[in-house]
Amino acid sequence: MTNEYERDEFDEIGERGGPVGVHRAPRPWWHLVVIPLIVFLIAGLLAFLVATFLWNSGETGQPGASASATPSASTSASPSPDASATAAPSETSSPEPSETSTPEPVIEFGTPIAVLNGTGISGLAGAQQQILEEGGFTSVTAANLSGTKPDANLVVYNDESLRDTALEVAAQLGIDNIELGNPGSDADVEVQLVTDPS
Repeated sequence: MTNEYERDEFDEIGERGGPVGVHRAPRPWWHLVVIPLIVFLIAGLLAFLVATFLWNSGETGQPGASASATPSASTSASPSPDASATAAPSETSSPEPSETSTPEPVIEFGTPIAVLNGTGISGLAGAQQQILEEGGFTSVTAANLSGTKPDANLVVYNDESLRDTALEVAAQLGIDNIELGNPGSDADVEVQLVTDPS
């Protein structure tokens, strides 16, 4: 039989014993497992590196801010004149938030107040009543103290909401002792005098 076609590269492959036809030789089982495993490990490593980079870059911005805030606290706390001279306006305004966080005292000037005289000094309760009325309180009465007397001058208030009011009454009369309790009179705040506070 004569060869009808010219010799080409496919004839050379056939002579060398290479694969003939469109089918390829089957791959071994480990070839199907190793390649996806390597791809998975490389992808995981890249994801870990990207996440680490992004995490560290996010932290570097925050410590910068905290670092700028930390020197402000240390410079404001240091007693050296240089630190106080170089303090920024933001550091001098840092006490303001703490002042605004403490609530303003609530003084109820219309609260019924009784000034009770247990000293035996005539007119002492009336004099203290006048001091409170000049200080802004509008419902003050004067009377004598009967029953058990305290060891020292005392302001008694019957509700925790009146603590600031009782503190103001005590401050105006120069009394150091206040307590939450039950006044013996009908008043919400009671001043019990056993000595002349003036």
